[in-house]
Amino acid sequence: MFRKMLSAAAIFAALSGSAFAKEPITLWFWGAPPNLQDALQQALIDPFNASQDKYELTLDYNNDVDNNVRVAVLAGEGPDLVYTSGPSYIAPLAKAGALEPLDDYSKKYGWGEKLLKPVLDTCNQLGHLYCMPPSLISDGMFYNKALLAEKGWAVPKTAAELETIMKAAQNDGLYASVTGNKGWQPVNENYASIFINQIVGPTKFYDILANGAPWDSAEMKKAIDESARWFQAGYLGGKDYFSLNFDQSISLLSQKKSPFFFAPSIGFQWATNYFTGDQAGDFQFAPFPQMDPSVPYPMYDLGVAFTLSINAHSKNKDGAAEVLNMIFSPEFAARMAKVWPGYWGIPLKDFPKDPEATGLTKSFLDAMGAISTAVDKGTFGFKIGTFFPPATGELMYKDIEAVWLGKETSEEMLKKASALYAEEKAKGLTQPYPKPAP
Repeated sequence: MFRKMLSAAAIFAALSGSAFAKEPITLWFWGAPPNLQDALQQALIDPFNASQDKYELTLDYNNDVDNNVRVAVLAGEGPDLVYTSGPSYIAPLAKAGALEPLDDYSKKYGWGEKLLKPVLDTCNQLGHLYCMPPSLISDGMFYNKALLAEKGWAVPKTAAELETIMKAAQNDGLYASVTGNKGWQPVNENYASIFINQIVGPTKFYDILANGAPWDSAEMKKAIDESARWFQAGYLGGKDYFSLNFDQSISLLSQKKSPFFFAPSIGFQWATNYFTGDQAGDFQFAPFPQMDPSVPYPMYDLGVAFTLSINAHSKNKDGAAEVLNMIFSPEFAARMAKVWPGYWGIPLKDFPKDPEATGLTKSFLDAMGAISTAVDKGTFGFKIGTFFPPATGELMYKDIEAVWLGKETSEEMLKKASALYAEEKAKGLTQPYPKPAP
């Protein structure tokens, strides 16, 4: 009898527990290292789960997240929150009915009023808002403040000033800049973006992408050829370009082996391993020096490192939207600036400030403030990895390397890019382009 009563009590307890169990919200994320997983746990997962009693957010860290998410959601399965490596991945998933339109959630939470319109517009595709962009990034110039001071070099604002310093650095036995594509050839896209935006300029680049202007203009050829000249002059990592990655490059920058590191603002996340203690304030970010006087300065190319969407087959869409709303808040942006700077550049119109911030946090907050202001004013270009459809984007980072190595001409590269872009645009794989200020 006692056993029967105990069994009944146990059953009642189990039923009661299940009645009050939180509904799961799942997100598959890339395989971040343990310290960054801890940062996300403290800044997002724990605060969200403590903020209400209906949902429980969990993250699964996966090194092949892009492929695994795509396969799962196209099969009507997968996580509630869908990660992709940028807006250019969204259209095929949206066309397949795998993503939930977010227009109603945007109105409910006021995302359009809080966020920078040009950045949010990257997720307005096929007539709906299908994703949210938690990571505004821009290519620019990282530099070691202490090394520049020791050498008496001012932070360059023009390409001529920059080249003078790079030559001096080479003469002193240093790298002109440290960077490289070891293990990740798409790094080349950063430099294609820099040279095209700086030499072609945002307005003409917009006309190529949105209005069908020719790809083989004199400015486009000059941009590709100038990138090749820089590579061949050793300005991009010298002879070690193919044997350096971002982590190694920032390590060398911290050792004063080079004054510069040209990369997207996401580079702050690697600096946490090297610019520590008294060195923390030496890692600084500036707009890329002006290459053509007709292009405004400062000018930042607009990029989005990744997006988050809601799975059309999710059973907890409202809970997933609540997670997104927390991510797109000043409080979350401020928390992440302290523990994971660089990656979580939430595109807020009013990016949080912290007058007491120091070191990397201060550098990142200053950089995001400058980038956000420029984007809000319309002084922005177009980052290739964000705005190009997949095949054209791949061609750009592969073929620019071929031009650097003398295996292809800029004319040949641009002819191929033009044809491929037209083909992908005809298939509906391009996105609307925010128009920069004239």
